[in-house]
Amino acid sequence: MKTGYLEGYYGRLLSWEDRSILLKKLSQLEMDFYIYGPKEDPLHRMNWASLYNNSQLENFKKFKEEALNLGVKPYFSLSPGIDFKGDQEDIINIKKKFDQLLKLGFKDFALFFDDLDDERSYELALVHGKVLESISKFLEEKTSSPLVFCPTVYCNSFARGALKDSSYLKGLSASVPVNLPLLWTGKDVVSESISDEDVQELKNIISNPIFIWDNYYANDYCPYKFFVGAFSSRTFTRKSVQALGINPTGMPLTDSIILEQVKGQRNTKEILKDYGVPEAFNELLPFFKGPFDGGIIMDSIEDIENLLACKQDMCIDWKGKLQLEWAPFLWSFFNDLKLLKNLTLRKDKNTLEAWASRRYSDPLSKSIFLDNNKGEE
Repeated sequence: MKTGYLEGYYGRLLSWEDRSILLKKLSQLEMDFYIYGPKEDPLHRMNWASLYNNSQLENFKKFKEEALNLGVKPYFSLSPGIDFKGDQEDIINIKKKFDQLLKLGFKDFALFFDDLDDERSYELALVHGKVLESISKFLEEKTSSPLVFCPTVYCNSFARGALKDSSYLKGLSASVPVNLPLLWTGKDVVSESISDEDVQELKNIISNPIFIWDNYYANDYCPYKFFVGAFSSRTFTRKSVQALGINPTGMPLTDSIILEQVKGQRNTKEILKDYGVPEAFNELLPFFKGPFDGGIIMDSIEDIENLLACKQDMCIDWKGKLQLEWAPFLWSFFNDLKLLKNLTLRKDKNTLEAWASRRYSDPLSKSIFLDNNKGEE
């Protein structure tokens, strides 16, 4: 099974130097591909039809050359769905954009139709299928690699019922060339587990090859957290899945750790030690393992104070580039611990309100405490 990095998250835009760090890590781990698809590149999504300028194209060229020299396949992707009609003008604009990258030597491409407000209908799928077929034929004249695509229904939960009843997936099955790999996140956007049986449910409807787009380590939906624990509950095999793409955090050193976890050659403590993470983090790791781990139960003030004792090591004494990536999350974690301690000791509602006013926007803070305040009046 092919494995790689999928730059498809919201909220962060890597620099080209950051991408170079990740390409080197992919090569070191003998992983296979890097899919360029950052939501924060305005010319990838919001202004997708606009062409890149010469300076931007030069960066793509260097990125492509470095990737190939390191044995990593670079994909260029486009997300044209936001103001997309699927007419001939849109198809021409996609071809013009892809042609810019073809001229630089790119051979692998993807189209994303994810995270759209459109009704997930049979008719929408036919539009997407028509576009995919046209762009696929355009690329076939220039490269032998099949176009990869992300559908609008890219997990079970978006089908709003059984997959077999999804009119959108039925429309894709009727219109998309069967050789084009389909990106899929599993039962949910962030799936607790993914198995061969889960993938087979999808393949009963659409027979295209499956690339897993795995959001297990993503944190754009939970901006006060990050996850660096072992990669777990993924039991799918190459008999059902052609490739696995990890969509993580956009922090290059953190994502390097995550790629090591996915590769599975070393355990978590060995990986963290190699990156210079203080041993004190082992006490905090249960809170940063994965999105479906609940941390540890703190039954007493002593439990809280034992964790607070790690603050000096993690936030003050530890220095370095990885610490800079983690610092906002660690400070937030310890501030929350301090709040928990104060509430446990005093049960002071005002303490909680003061904490919320610093952490959340003013409208949300007022909303959280509106009912309680009304009750006191």
